[in-house]
Amino acid sequence: MEVEEVFDTIIYPDLKEYIEENGNYSPKVVKVHPQDSKVFPIIPIRLLPVTNKYNNLSYGEETYSFSIDIDIYAVDTTVEEPIIPIEQEEPDVPAEQEEEQEEEQEEEPTVTYKKVSKKTVCDDLTKLIVEYIKENYHFKIRVKHDASNVDGTVHRNQIRLSGTLDTKYENLVIYPW
Repeated sequence: MEVEEVFDTIIYPDLKEYIEENGNYSPKVVKVHPQDSKVFPIIPIRLLPVTNKYNNLSYGEETYSFSIDIDIYAVDTTVEEPIIPIEQEEPDVPAEQEEEQEEEQEEEPTVTYKKVSKKTVCDDLTKLIVEYIKENYHFKIRVKHDASNVDGTVHRNQIRLSGTLDTKYENLVIYPW
């Protein structure tokens, strides 16, 4: 199994599904970063060039060194936060007044809007991705918080995953390099 196939069929789809299901702020995961995106947060994930490091004498077993580059771009956003009313004990009330009070309480829950900074969004998504990678793969993980970006309104974090794919085993074996 070669690196491109592992990336396209296992790593990328699983990571994309995990981020989109578990990430706050509705992140969009893509393979190629669009030139101009109106959707944020956006997380392009790409496989960097692969190096064939080792062949045995029969050329049946090979190891491949590779890296995956993950960028997380975000802007300031606003999220909804429901306000949960605190229930208090009420004094004894006649049955007629009790029914009226229950009707009044059946109103929709109150929602407030909370502003979240672009740095917080990037850091939350970075933490989510790193936790997933640590749990499921054996990559060397390098994280660069506050990576430079041309657009000052967009915050960027970078994650670089490095590993070696060993083909001599039937199961997927990736170890750090």
